[in-house]
Amino acid sequence: MTDHENTLSAVQGLPNDEVSARLILEHLFEDLPEAVIIGSLDRRLVMVNAAATRLFRCSKADLTGQPSSTIYASEADFIEQGEKRFNVSASARRDRYVARYRRYDGSVFTGETIGGPINDGHGRATLFMAIVRDVTDKLASDSVLEQLYAISSNPELSFEQSRHAILQLGCEYFGMPLGVVSRIEDRRYEVLDAVDAHDAVQAGQVYDARETHCFEIVSRRGPYAVDRSTHPEICDHPAYQRFGIASYIGAPLYVQGEFVGAIAFSSSESTTEFTDHHLKLVSMFGQWLSHEMDRDAALRELRQAHEQLQRVATQDELTGLGNRRELTDRIRRELDRGRRHGRSVGVALFDFDHFKQINDRYGHAAGDAALQLFARQASNQLRSSDMLGRWGGEEFLLVLPEASAKTAARVVERLLEAVRSADFRAGGYRVALSASAGLTLTDCHEDIDLILSRADKALYEAKRAGRDRFVLLEDDAPTQTQARNAK
Repeated sequence: MTDHENTLSAVQGLPNDEVSARLILEHLFEDLPEAVIIGSLDRRLVMVNAAATRLFRCSKADLTGQPSSTIYASEADFIEQGEKRFNVSASARRDRYVARYRRYDGSVFTGETIGGPINDGHGRATLFMAIVRDVTDKLASDSVLEQLYAISSNPELSFEQSRHAILQLGCEYFGMPLGVVSRIEDRRYEVLDAVDAHDAVQAGQVYDARETHCFEIVSRRGPYAVDRSTHPEICDHPAYQRFGIASYIGAPLYVQGEFVGAIAFSSSESTTEFTDHHLKLVSMFGQWLSHEMDRDAALRELRQAHEQLQRVATQDELTGLGNRRELTDRIRRELDRGRRHGRSVGVALFDFDHFKQINDRYGHAAGDAALQLFARQASNQLRSSDMLGRWGGEEFLLVLPEASAKTAARVVERLLEAVRSADFRAGGYRVALSASAGLTLTDCHEDIDLILSRADKALYEAKRAGRDRFVLLEDDAPTQTQARNAK
């Protein structure tokens, strides 16, 4: 309104008689795009321009001669502005303020206003003038933007909670009892989230997209609104005939630039005559939610990438078991736990017998298949607290928390028997498999390298004793070395 502030200053010093002043003002302001209202010193309306008639939805005759109080939404506003601006003693300084006004049809709007007295050549007030611009939609948009920002920037809300809060805000603003976020693929319409005052629409429900008004969004790739009051033909639409939707407004949703669905608000009753402002606002809802969906998709991709990196870092790609790094970390954790609770931990190192011959005779694919077979069968034999992983090459390491020597020996025997009895075939032939193992126990007060070294030594003893067996070595004393043939 800056140009009009200058205009207000320019009209000071008008002729002393009211009629001449009104004629000049009428000529000056008639074609301005914003409403101009001239009032007498007793605060009656004496002149309005064409923009004022459009704003108040009436003719000039309907306003002229009426007391100024008729255009205010409340008596309190009329009195307050009279005391501040519309009196002969008021300052000629023009400041901008906001007031609530009432149209001729009774509807109320918020108007940004510049107003005050118009003085004659002697500095005496002769008339009052106000320039009014309807900012109802702007203030509503600003309020919605603030609330959308508050929702999306709230770190305590999950994506699903943010999405639901955006739906609730839209229902409140558009005055609709139903708000839906949908996924649309071809003709399939799936409800992802819903705010329904009647609890009839639930997430997970699926419909034919052609029976919804959202199908218009699919073809338009833009916002769409329709109300029975202005478009009675919607009574022939499947959305009205099946669901009774008489008023609808919605906008498309995009994730990473691809159309995925819609956000929409609807009612079984006619609500309003939708304007460009409504379409812009529902587009704002769509863009904001699309941004949230984009961010959620990016976070999910980041989490998946992180999980993939974790798998690469801690999981053996061939067998799906934990790798050497994961096993080492697990042993350390079990040693810490064992020290706290006074429990022992068993550690066994397995190695396939004559594995090179399998690779040389049947190929590395057969060798890989043998390792995978052992990983599957061994995993099925273990407790949930046990951990088997690939130590390297054809070697596997088994960690047995809270295991006695007897318990650990039984487990190792079972795994060796599983290898021996496996129905493994390569090149069209059944191939006999066997493995050797070195088993040790620890009271958890030893260094991890010492424990692993003892298990490796026990494995060596099992190989030297003829393979297809395990050796239990509880410490480094040779007299306590035991050989147990699993056959």
